[in-house]
Amino acid sequence: MKEIKLLIGDYEYAQIQNIFEKESDFKPVNEADNVIIKALSAIISPRNLMKENVGGPETYSTTVIKVNEPEDKDLHSGDVEFKM
Repeated sequence: MKEIKLLIGDYEYAQIQNIFEKESDFKPVNEADNVIIKALSAIISPRNLMKENVGGPETYSTTVIKVNEPEDKDLHSGDVEFKM
């Protein structure tokens, strides 16, 4: 077992609550999903909330950028310029 202290913004906390409120039949598809669901539910569990309003900058949005990686990741195959 591990005990983890996590500082999370109010926006992210509210978003996780929304996930569980909107998905009443939120069920895992595989073992990895089960771990994620347990972790998210522990984050918003009232018994795990230690303090509210601890200060610090608030976040209001999250940006996710998908990186499209080439299928061939060999760096020695041609047009890769190495700089030092």
